[in-house]
Amino acid sequence: MSGLIEDVCGRIESSKEDLAEIALRLGNTYGPLGNEEPTARVAYEWYRDNGMNADLVPMIEGRASTVGLLRGDGSGKSIIFNAHLDTEASGPEYDKLMNAPDPNKVGARRDGDHLIGHTVQNDRGCMSVQMVAGRAIHQSGTVLKGDILLKSAAGETGAAPVDEYQGMQYESKGLGTTWMVDRGYTADYAVIAETTDFSASWVQCGATYFKVSFTGRNMYTPRLERPDGLADHPNAIVRAAAVVTAIEAWAIEFEARRTVETPCGTMAPKAQVGAFRGGLPWRPNRSSTYAALYVDVRTLPGEEVAPIHRELTAVVRAIDPAASVDITMSKAGFGATEEGIRPLIETIRNAHEYVRGEPMPDKAEPAVVSMWRDTNVYNRVGIPSLTFGPSRGQAAVQGTGSMELNNMIEGAKIYALTALAIGGSITLGM
Repeated sequence: MSGLIEDVCGRIESSKEDLAEIALRLGNTYGPLGNEEPTARVAYEWYRDNGMNADLVPMIEGRASTVGLLRGDGSGKSIIFNAHLDTEASGPEYDKLMNAPDPNKVGARRDGDHLIGHTVQNDRGCMSVQMVAGRAIHQSGTVLKGDILLKSAAGETGAAPVDEYQGMQYESKGLGTTWMVDRGYTADYAVIAETTDFSASWVQCGATYFKVSFTGRNMYTPRLERPDGLADHPNAIVRAAAVVTAIEAWAIEFEARRTVETPCGTMAPKAQVGAFRGGLPWRPNRSSTYAALYVDVRTLPGEEVAPIHRELTAVVRAIDPAASVDITMSKAGFGATEEGIRPLIETIRNAHEYVRGEPMPDKAEPAVVSMWRDTNVYNRVGIPSLTFGPSRGQAAVQGTGSMELNNMIEGAKIYALTALAIGGSITLGM
């Protein structure tokens, strides 16, 4: 068994340049949210070029996922490693409305041993890590006991159909992973390959999107009448702007009131207004007859959304009693049971200590625990799942931070040893 460990780790260690190459190739493939198939094909072709079995899993035109397959003889436990293909939306509306560099077009670059670019950080860097780990196991020639599935999933990042933006190209939050699970790509355990700075989280927030709508009256600026009460103001934008301030105050209190400690770290469910519509930009001489806010609210695992809906509606209607508050998407958060996740978390801890020579961090940072990740898809259907991966540096603002190649190599070794140990091909921590 020690010979297999040394062989696989040695193959990964010698794959540093290959890891950088495939990470940059994936990171520089234009495959935004809603059009992930080009990137899925890069992963699919890489597996085939390396003599590995793989399936391309299409959904609709332009959207597909990929599964790399290492089959065992059925005598051991199976495991999934799951990264996501999509990083960000793209196109003329992104350019116009976000007024920021499109990470899909910026792509990724290398600076020494650092890989820079949001497409690599989220999540094609960790995708390349699991791919190199799987290839090392495949090339070792060992007869596996349990299956290893290496998934590159479409549609993980946040999006939902709303208004004129309709159809499956706007579906996300677990879309590709759910699609694959529903088609039989399952296992005993799942690791969501995302950056966590080598910590683990098996409990994640849910996410609910709300649309808040306002109506007004069309009044020419010289004839505008401003009543004493804000609720009667004819301009829907004015009332919506006041509601933005109220929602921001509510969101701060909402987070503070509901922050909890989990076995993985602090979970702080946040909320924010993420989009605003109203008026004609080229005709500001009229008060707006319509405005809308779009709000993202994170929820605790297993939480009922109806009370939050009522609470947010009360905040909005305290300013505008006629406003409507509608749910446009709701995906629940889940956590693995302590008993169910124990074998996986103990295996990863042992692999981490073997590879890095130190104990794995006890807790993940609050942002990691407070996200919606594809762990929710697996934990919902009873497959114990956690998220674990290398670091991305300090990257709270999109476009900052980087992934360090030696750090990624360590991550690949941990993934590979975890897969082998879960399947029963090696023993760690003895």
